[in-house]
Amino acid sequence: MNNKSGRQSFRERLDHMIGKLRTDILSGILQPGAYLPAESTLAKQFELSNKSVRRGLNVLVQEGLIVKIDRVGSMVMESVQERIRIHFGCSASLTKDFLLDDLIGEFHRLHPGIHILPLALNDFDHVNSAVEMINNGMLDAVSLNSTQFQEMAESGSAELLETLDPDPELYPIATEAFYHGEQLYAYPISFSPVVLCYNKAHFREADLPEPDSYWTWDDLIDAARQLAEKRGRHAIYFVPASENRYSVFLLQSGIQTVADGAEHRTLSPETANSLSVYSRLVNNHQIFPKYLAGNHEDETISLFVQEQVSMILTTFFNLNDFKDLTLDYDLAPLPRLKTKDPQKTLLVTIGAAVVGNSRQKEAARQFVNFLASAEAQKIIRERTVSIPARKRIAEMSITDHLNRPSRYLMYRELFPTFSYLKDLGLPIAVLKSFRKLLNAYWSKMIDEATLHEELSVLISERDSTAERDS
Repeated sequence: MNNKSGRQSFRERLDHMIGKLRTDILSGILQPGAYLPAESTLAKQFELSNKSVRRGLNVLVQEGLIVKIDRVGSMVMESVQERIRIHFGCSASLTKDFLLDDLIGEFHRLHPGIHILPLALNDFDHVNSAVEMINNGMLDAVSLNSTQFQEMAESGSAELLETLDPDPELYPIATEAFYHGEQLYAYPISFSPVVLCYNKAHFREADLPEPDSYWTWDDLIDAARQLAEKRGRHAIYFVPASENRYSVFLLQSGIQTVADGAEHRTLSPETANSLSVYSRLVNNHQIFPKYLAGNHEDETISLFVQEQVSMILTTFFNLNDFKDLTLDYDLAPLPRLKTKDPQKTLLVTIGAAVVGNSRQKEAARQFVNFLASAEAQKIIRERTVSIPARKRIAEMSITDHLNRPSRYLMYRELFPTFSYLKDLGLPIAVLKSFRKLLNAYWSKMIDEATLHEELSVLISERDSTAERDS
């Protein structure tokens, strides 16, 4: 590790200690009148010197959170409980996605009179969990990704959020995710396309050229076969039933039905082909592991880190698992269905919104504004592999100490290829039904003909609804 990297690591450890103690004090874990652990204990816990610990404690003294008592220790001030509290509903993954804890710590430093209390929402039912807590007056601000906001808007719940003024310094395509009608309801914090991530060493060992933007899915399958033969292991993995993975193939083909000879609706040849390519990939167990239990990216990342597979479909958020490793990896755009097809991939954007019925609306607005501010976005840019939503910050040069892919800035050339799930023209509820049918097909509970028939019914219902509404 060079000296600059060492200083950066020290700064992060010191900031982590300050942020952790600050949060414990403001959340009530450390009550007024309680004493902090001894300086020697803190030094050991956070891998700092006693001098550095004292420096960090002085920050908390200046913020009015603690008072130092000679020969006794550092005591939490009585006035702490009088601060404004903002309850922030969010996904637990945000700690990894863009260091939410660090962002909250910085906000507390800048706004010592406001305390942010993160409340984890149900990962499997984020929107309903958020709406229920909002209706019960339990949230002041909430995080939503682009898909969750779409689901919220489709259920008529977007109006539970405050409207916001557009910020022209944020990437327009990231902001686009949180418009409903003509109103903006959330600021984007970070975004990511779904990309192909690959182990460079594996490609070198197999004497294969690395993936490029000309690849088709057939090229990927062929390279995966050669990698599997060379290494004696599977070559590629992702969660097959994830809406953020199978939907990519449908975005690339479009979702359409056509009338057959008997006037029944069936999948268009293009849509059927995209599902066929997808099935050929995930059902080829020479190159693709049998579907693992669950619907989490953790299993995908684990297989890649352990070098059990050579390629994964992933987002920049998940690359944060590699930032402190020596893993030799890089990125490429997703393959196409056919050589001359336009490139297309899914964009996932995470944003934050102010809750309309909050009793602390102004403080909540300050927090949401902060998450999209240059100060917060710079923390994301410098300390994570995620892409900040603020354009100038995202594209600034930094002296990097992270294991960032050499093609990190590749996303700038891919903007014309980005689409959201809403571009499929199907409600989130219908896409969830798609997932159930695909699971049944991959589990061999239904055959391909039944899959196509059932999917056609769902798509036809969409088309009928659209015709009635027009």
